[in-house]
Amino acid sequence: MFDLSGRVILITGASRGIGRAVALEVARAGSDVVLHHRANAARCEQLRGEIAKLGAEARIVSGDVANPEDIGRFVRTAGDWKGRLDGLVTAAGLFRGDATPAVGPSDFSVVLRTDLEGTFRTVQASLPYLRKSVRPAVVTVSSVLGAHAASGGVAYQAAKAGVEQATRALALELAPRIRVNAVAPGYIRTDMNREGRADPRFAAAVANATPLGRWGEPDDVAPVVRYLLSLEADWVTGLVLGVDGGVPLR
Repeated sequence: MFDLSGRVILITGASRGIGRAVALEVARAGSDVVLHHRANAARCEQLRGEIAKLGAEARIVSGDVANPEDIGRFVRTAGDWKGRLDGLVTAAGLFRGDATPAVGPSDFSVVLRTDLEGTFRTVQASLPYLRKSVRPAVVTVSSVLGAHAASGGVAYQAAKAGVEQATRALALELAPRIRVNAVAPGYIRTDMNREGRADPRFAAAVANATPLGRWGEPDDVAPVVRYLLSLEADWVTGLVLGVDGGVPLR
């Protein structure tokens, strides 16, 4: 099930965290992968080697998703590789958890440009290549904080709420040709939250807030993305699927 053989999938933010886990997951399912990074070429080269061992091909592209010109360039490179894109996963993102008094003049806008506009512009630039595919699918990456508020990180929460509504709007606009869904991970162990996890009180608070009693792992999210990209999800669009250990139940 959830076979992706012969597909070509672009994953932004593939050098680490959820993006890296998704790249390996879709490669195991038979897909060739375009690995996007902003400044981690060495990590992507290592990942390309791991993907080759799984019997899949990988192409590496780079660029800043906060820069629409960069997006246009790396998406063209990705799409021209095989002449199409069958799937897109927008895992690139930026987190800043500062309290409101500490948010500087450019801090708010850079998070929105990266997480919200970057997601939209990547989907927009990918459309000509997705339309060359049979049953193409897009998966955006939101967060449990897109719908459930926490103290600090207002820009990040606003951006992820925007990603969720953009996902619904894109699903409606691009139907029936292209499916668009989102995953909304809970507290996942990634480089992005390394400092928070190093604080024993914060780490314990996350575990206590999560009914399943632990931090999530990128590998908890990747199979859900694989499902949403697969033909088994062919009747699913406009969905924001929580992969959060039950955090919203508290």
